[in-house]
Amino acid sequence: MKRYALLSLLIILTAILPTSCTDDDMYDLQGDIFLNLTSTTWITENEGRYSNGIYFYSCDYWDFYGDGTGSWQYYYEENGQPVQETRTYFDWDFTPEDYMVIHLYIPGSGHEYWMIDQLTPYRFSSYVSEFDPNYVPDPDYYYQELWALSD
Repeated sequence: MKRYALLSLLIILTAILPTSCTDDDMYDLQGDIFLNLTSTTWITENEGRYSNGIYFYSCDYWDFYGDGTGSWQYYYEENGQPVQETRTYFDWDFTPEDYMVIHLYIPGSGHEYWMIDQLTPYRFSSYVSEFDPNYVPDPDYYYQELWALSD
C-alpha cells in the first residue's frame, strides 16, 4: 500500500510541478525576424537632381517569401527618358552560424549578405556585403534602409 501511495504521490507531483525546460528566446526572436521579413514588401526610394539639372527617381521593391525565394524589382525614371524596370528572382536563407545574417543568391549578381541592424514590421535596415561576415572579418559593406510598403 505504501508503494501505491508513493507512486501516486510521485505521479501527482510530476503533473503539477513545472518542468525544468526553459523557453528558447532565440527561437522566438527567429520567429519574429522571419515573420517581419516575409510579411510585407520592402521598399527603398531615391530621388534628386543630377548636376545638369535632370530630375531622377528610383526605387527597389524586395519581397522575401517563406519558402526561401524572393523577388527584387528595380524601377528608374528620369526626365525625358523611358522608364526602366527590371525584376530578378533570388534565393535567400539565414546563415547557419548567425540568424541575424541573411544570405541572398541573386542570379547574374552573385551572393550578398545582409547583416540585420533593425527589423520591425515597418523598418528594415542592414549592412550589405558581398562577403560572409561569419568567415571574413570586417567585410566592406554599405548601409541600407528599407520601409514596409503601405497599402
